[in-house]
Amino acid sequence: MRCFKLLLLSGILCLPPALAAAEECRPGALGTARTLEVPFTQGPVGRASYGRTLPLERGEVVLTFDDGPLPRRTNAVLDALKAECVKATFFVIGSMVAQFPDTLRRTAAEGHTIASHTWSHRYLDRVRSPEVRRDQINGGLEAVRTVLTDDEPTLSPFFRFPGLGHSPALDRYATAQRLVPFSIDVDGDDWKKITPAAVMERVLKRLDAAGRGIILLHDIQPRTVAILPELLRQLKARHYRVVHVVPAQADTRAALAALDAPQGRPIRLALDRLGARMASMRVAARTPEGAPASVAEDAPLLLRAGLFEEAEVPSTPPARDQTRSGEAVRVALVADAGPGGGPAPRDGWSGFVVIGTAPQAGGFRAVAEAGRPPAR
Repeated sequence: MRCFKLLLLSGILCLPPALAAAEECRPGALGTARTLEVPFTQGPVGRASYGRTLPLERGEVVLTFDDGPLPRRTNAVLDALKAECVKATFFVIGSMVAQFPDTLRRTAAEGHTIASHTWSHRYLDRVRSPEVRRDQINGGLEAVRTVLTDDEPTLSPFFRFPGLGHSPALDRYATAQRLVPFSIDVDGDDWKKITPAAVMERVLKRLDAAGRGIILLHDIQPRTVAILPELLRQLKARHYRVVHVVPAQADTRAALAALDAPQGRPIRLALDRLGARMASMRVAARTPEGAPASVAEDAPLLLRAGLFEEAEVPSTPPARDQTRSGEAVRVALVADAGPGGGPAPRDGWSGFVVIGTAPQAGGFRAVAEAGRPPAR
């Protein structure tokens, strides 16, 4: 944990990050109470999976968001956090990062911790292939590294298994890769087909019962976008304090050094394309005067609101969502394979991956027609 004393050295007043941020907050903002460094030696955390959590005091919470970035919704979440001077941790999907790197760059630039959540949200406890597991875990971190570079201070070795689905073997592999698995203490259920008000009620009720802990929300979910400003106000009204978790920089370097480059051709090609795109963006993002210039992202992803929900597939396609152009991004839902390559044993989906853009009239099915994926 960082020291919270004020130091006056050579006439320079040095403030800890949380205090420095608080000075810029509007009166009455929730703010970030303190910054907690979580070392690799802390090991896996989150009572939902590991029976233990972070060393939080009663009334302290850690905000985490999964499955992004998705421009319009993630940006709305970032706006709400910024308005309250709150720092959070974003567990991002590698294929989403490859599609929307600028949204990830904004998240990092605003001081939030960036963690990984696999390449394409595969449920790894349902995947038998060690090669696929390896590529999923490493591909997510590789995508983030490609966008942010190794020396980005917000990049972390924190990692969350999709659906919180882990096993002793998966935990051992994550440890060997110098990753810190994060589970949760309070689930907001924003991935379920419930109202925003129900999400708010469940978060606060479960948090009041636990008294502290890691909260799970999803920045791609419209319910989260809808409730977040009021949820932050309610946290303040109930005297909860937000803790920003950050890595030890040596631990991040160790995780990047241990990173096992994905070998699967689709992921490899996507990462190579992302690398070339980022190289071009870094050149294009400099004006003749040397000031950064904004770089537009690709057309946003066409996702139905219930991508990770318990929801019946609608009989008619939903309204176009998150669009700025006449193109839609195709998303492949990845089915679990049964014994001998047979049907999925759990009648579900194990993840998704962005394939590319295509004209809306090109004959591709809407995401909602592809089937119903499981929660989270």
